[in-house]
Amino acid sequence: MQHLPPGTRRRGSTCALAVLTALTLGVTGAAVLSGPAHAAAGCSVDYTVNQWNTGFTGNVTVTNLGDPVNGWTVRWTFPSGERLSQGWNAEFSTSGAEVTAANTAWNAAIPTGGTVSFGFNATHNGTVGIPASFTLNGTVCTGQTDPGGPQNPEQPEQPEEPGTSDPQPDPGGTRQAERLDRGLISVRSGNGNLVSWRLLGSDPRNVAFNVYRGSTRLNSTPLTSATSYYDSGAPANASYTVRPVVGGVEQAASPASLNFTDGYLDVPLQRPQGGSVNGSSYTYDANDASVGDLDGDGRYEIVLKWEPTNAKDNSQSGYTGPVLIDAYELDGTRLWRIDLGRNIRAGAHYTQFQVYDYDGDGRAEVAMKTADGTRDGAGTVIGSASADYRNSSGYVLSGPEYLTVFDGRTGRALDTVDYVPARGTVSSWGDSYGNRVDRFLAGTAYLDGRRPSMIFSRGYYTRTVITAWDFRNGRLSRRWTFDTNSSTNVGRGYDGQGFHSLSIADADGDGRDEVMFGAMAVDDNGNGMWTTGYGHGDALHVGDFVPNRPGLEVYGVSESTSQPDAWLADARTGSTLWRTAPGSDNGRGVAGDIWAGSPGAEFWSSSVSGLLNTSGSNVGRKPSSTNFLVWWDGDPSRELLDQTRIDKYGPSGDTRLLTGSGVASNNGTKATPALSGDILGDWREEVIWRTSDNSALRIYASPHPTDLRIPTLMHDTQYRVAIAWQNTAYNQPPHPSFHIGDGMATPPWPDIYYP
Repeated sequence: MQHLPPGTRRRGSTCALAVLTALTLGVTGAAVLSGPAHAAAGCSVDYTVNQWNTGFTGNVTVTNLGDPVNGWTVRWTFPSGERLSQGWNAEFSTSGAEVTAANTAWNAAIPTGGTVSFGFNATHNGTVGIPASFTLNGTVCTGQTDPGGPQNPEQPEQPEEPGTSDPQPDPGGTRQAERLDRGLISVRSGNGNLVSWRLLGSDPRNVAFNVYRGSTRLNSTPLTSATSYYDSGAPANASYTVRPVVGGVEQAASPASLNFTDGYLDVPLQRPQGGSVNGSSYTYDANDASVGDLDGDGRYEIVLKWEPTNAKDNSQSGYTGPVLIDAYELDGTRLWRIDLGRNIRAGAHYTQFQVYDYDGDGRAEVAMKTADGTRDGAGTVIGSASADYRNSSGYVLSGPEYLTVFDGRTGRALDTVDYVPARGTVSSWGDSYGNRVDRFLAGTAYLDGRRPSMIFSRGYYTRTVITAWDFRNGRLSRRWTFDTNSSTNVGRGYDGQGFHSLSIADADGDGRDEVMFGAMAVDDNGNGMWTTGYGHGDALHVGDFVPNRPGLEVYGVSESTSQPDAWLADARTGSTLWRTAPGSDNGRGVAGDIWAGSPGAEFWSSSVSGLLNTSGSNVGRKPSSTNFLVWWDGDPSRELLDQTRIDKYGPSGDTRLLTGSGVASNNGTKATPALSGDILGDWREEVIWRTSDNSALRIYASPHPTDLRIPTLMHDTQYRVAIAWQNTAYNQPPHPSFHIGDGMATPPWPDIYYP
């Protein structure tokens, strides 16, 4: 196995942050920098400068006056046009004037009273200024110590005791999950605000909540049903917190709410400049997105793919601009940018990225296919910076291919290995010009039932190879490889069964995940599990669609005119529950409980008439769209999400619930959002579209009250990994491991633990 191609520098693994601390900041030979008095513990920073001509050397010494830390990040902004050129004794990344310095493997720990020092060289334009403030692990330096938690100085003062953080007891379940905060949001609704928050898998099942506007409690008795509250008559910019009530005792307050004052929250973006390649000009559109807690603060960041406008389907020749991957805080702070380089072609089937905490350090990593010339978030090139493997048609059919895991905080490459499988002979994948050889899918699966592994594959029209990887202690290791050409699998009907997407689920109920690869499934150990033989298709859905029968179901549509246009199978065995007649290339299909008039889920597709029930019978009018789904209003039936609108299905016609303002969908006729999922607030799903001018990602959240109490879907691991694979090729909506719909049973409590 090849680790770290030439030119790659791998950052050593670091320990998870033990205690969030703040710092007091003194600047040697200058002044003591003061800031808002909202700090976690306390420390001092000495900042010295040695200036010459157009450059200077800076030295930073941090003295920890608070609790010990193990893992640190210091950030500041140069005030006068200075720019970092190199550094030492820390891992540096920059975005314009913004500088981040993080610990190395050997200086992560700072005991109480201890110090850590690092330095750098930088350029200037005649003036070397003193940064207005520094932050340590996200907390503004204040010159004082304070036992409270980190605060945003622009947020309103929080209510007094019992505190300003929301510590949760650690659950003792089976599967690793994120330690999320409440995700509290306030969405303008009529003449008031709908305030909603997460019910966490770590909460006691009988937890109740109090809601505060400023320091005023709004509810007379603790709320024990839905995790939402409508505050009638409140101003749009009101700030809220919630406090759990356990055993009659009020707990610590949550962080203050994010305000959706116009029904949405904009995340400002830094749109890349376009360019021209081989006579083809391009600009950039904000394309698929994912979320993960990149820095371990309990809040999601967004990882975004920038797609050049000359991106190609694999069947199309032509050069493309490079694919870029950014990470953003929800306030628009850009954390890093990765440039995949000239040897990764742009298009829906080439770059599938996974965002997940694979090593269990409490922070998400980012994993994707890379190549010679990929530049990580710290500016380090993987492999050869000068290599160019594009042929005259713009395809990349030679040269090394890699799989790289990047640090979610900095975008720095942590480990790189050869991509498995290698392309080998191009024609062995189904054609000789480069279409089918570069069909990639990716996902995340709990193959051992406890910790997540990453799944990367190649091919699905003929040969298919799926590889499972673990990322532990800073290194990638291969768990298993499934190959339809292996002696174990040849002749068993697994060839040509893959779809333009995949799903991950515990199909056989043994506590370990399987890879649901279209019309076939691969067991958690890498062995073939079953195949229907129905062949390649475009849309795949896996969930508890028939709640009155045990286990999960798989719904698919077929591209072959000789196979059933649509079918439903048992996820455990692959046995067909029902199927429709053949005859069409059925390009789209959806499964979801959108109508209370029929028990369980409904199924519909492009070439099959009507709306089918769990038995495959036509029970009504086909919906107006066959695309995405979203839980939006207050009832358990799911709504239709298509292009930039949300509709409620009805037997006589659909009802418009939302038309996005100033936004655009992605992926051409697929018309999908950047991301849709339960990323904030209660169990309902948010929708993220790019603005039409690509200046922001616009997050819409439901303004509708609900009386349903459901734990955050992000603590249902089948749903959570579906958010991770949603960006893969032909994006599909996520489904949880249990049924949500009319007459649903009490939702299962998440079986999770925190790393």
